[in-house]
Amino acid sequence: MNILILAHKMPYPPKDGGSIVTLNYAKELSRLGCNVTILAMNTYKRKFRVEEIPNDLRNIIRFYAVDVDTKIKPFYLLVNLFQKDSYHIWRYGSSDEFKNLLVELLKNNKFNIVQLEGLYLAPYLGVIRENSSAKVVLRSHNVEYEIIERYAEWEKSPLKKLWLKTQAKRLKRYELNVLNYFDAIIAITERDAKVFNEAGCKVPIFVAHAGFEIESYNPNFESGEPNSLFFIGALDWFPNQQGLEWFLKNVWLEVHKRFPDLKFYIAGRNPHLWKFSKKISKFPNVEIVGEVEDSREFMKSKGVMVVPVFSGSGVRVKIIEAMAMGKIVVTTKIGAEGIEYNRIKSVLIADSVNEFIEKIAFALMEIEYQSLTENKNIAFDFVKRNFDIKKLAVELVKFLNFLYKNS
Repeated sequence: MNILILAHKMPYPPKDGGSIVTLNYAKELSRLGCNVTILAMNTYKRKFRVEEIPNDLRNIIRFYAVDVDTKIKPFYLLVNLFQKDSYHIWRYGSSDEFKNLLVELLKNNKFNIVQLEGLYLAPYLGVIRENSSAKVVLRSHNVEYEIIERYAEWEKSPLKKLWLKTQAKRLKRYELNVLNYFDAIIAITERDAKVFNEAGCKVPIFVAHAGFEIESYNPNFESGEPNSLFFIGALDWFPNQQGLEWFLKNVWLEVHKRFPDLKFYIAGRNPHLWKFSKKISKFPNVEIVGEVEDSREFMKSKGVMVVPVFSGSGVRVKIIEAMAMGKIVVTTKIGAEGIEYNRIKSVLIADSVNEFIEKIAFALMEIEYQSLTENKNIAFDFVKRNFDIKKLAVELVKFLNFLYKNS
C-alpha cells in the first residue's frame, strides 16, 4: 500500500507530541510493508532540512519539505475580522508552493491513501481529489475548535476574548462541515470520535491512539532530582503558555512558600516566542531550560511533572511518556483527556489553585517515601497495553486496507 502523509510541520526531530505520533506511525507503517512518503511544511516555528534527517529514516520513508509562511500578521488579522473564514485555516491552507509540490507528487505516484495530519491541511482536499483517486483520511490529533473555545474562556482581555470566540465559531463550522468530505476520520481518542459522531459525521471513524516505541521507556524509581517539579512541552503553543502563566502567578508562589527549596524546570522549544518568559526571573527557583536534546533523559532527571493545561484537546503525549517512565503527574481534567486515568494513582487531577498545591505536596511526599512504586508499574503496564505502536499500527493498516479495497 502506498501512503502519502501531509503534515503541517516537519515530524523530525520528534520532540513534540504531534511529531512523535506522526513519525512513530510512519516508521511502523513502513516496517509493515507500506511505502510511506511525507510532505511537510517548514514553518518559522518548526524548520528542518530533509538532508539532515538520518539516513536510516530516509531509507524507509521519503521526505519532502516546503517552506510555508505561517507567521501571524496583524494586518491579516484585521482584514479577517470582516471575512467569514477561519484565520487559522487560511494561514496553513493558502500556500501555492505546497500545493504545487503536492500536485507533482500526486501526478508522479499512485497513492492508495493520502493522510492529512490535522485539520489545517483540509484546504488541500480539493487538490488531492482533482489529481488522485486515493482514499483521503483526516488524522485528527485534536478537536481543533475546542482549543480556541477553551482558550477564550480563560482570556482576560475583552477584545482578545471576542476575537477568539469569533475564530472558534468559524473553526467549529469549518471543522464539523469538512469531516464528511473525507473518506474516513482517524481520531486519536474515543472521546474525540464521540464528538465527531455526535456532530453528524457520516464517514467511518477509526480510533488510533498515540503510539510509542515502548521498549524505549522504563519506569524510573530513582527519581532524579526529587525536590523538583518540571514541565515539558512546546513553549510556542498558546495552551501551554496560558497554563504556565496561570500556574506561575497563582500556584507557584504559594508552593514556594511551603517548599522554599523546591525548584521548577520548564523545558520546551522556542521559549523566545513566549512573551511571558521574560518575566520568569521574578519567580524564585524557576528555570527555563529551553529545548532539550532528549526529553526522556530530561524527565528521568527530575521529580514531579506538572501539566497545567486548560485549553487543549486530543491527548497530551508527554503525560503518557511520563507515565511510561514512572513519573507522578499533576494535571487538569483537560490535561488528562483521552487517558483512562481513574485507576492510575500516579496521575493526580487538580483544577484549582488549592488542588494543585495539595496534589503537589502529596506527590513530593510520595517520592520521598517511594510509596507509589507499585502504581508506577501499573501506569507503565497501562501505557504498554494501550499505546504500543506495534499493536496500534497493525490495526491501522487493517483499517486502511479495508478502506482502500472497499472503494
